[in-house]
Amino acid sequence: MSLLLRAILVVGLAGLVLQGCGQEEAAAPAEAPAEAPAAAAPAAETSTATGGYEPTADERVPGITLDAAALEAQMNAAKAQAEAASKAN
Repeated sequence: MSLLLRAILVVGLAGLVLQGCGQEEAAAPAEAPAEAPAAAAPAAETSTATGGYEPTADERVPGITLDAAALEAQMNAAKAQAEAASKAN
């Protein structure tokens, strides 16, 4: 019986510790400055894209996120390739 009570105590204490750690992490995003969403909104409104999510400058990852010029170049290359393929048929 003593072993069972010790196990329950250890599991209960571990649960409280994990619960406390989770609450600290959840509180961190709430402390973010309120100016960040307001600054991101105008960037999305001025976007020339026809839809979808437009990442802000601090969210962009070089080499992963395409900038507008690279995206335009890829679209033009795909259009040219599609036109060439349709003319060949």
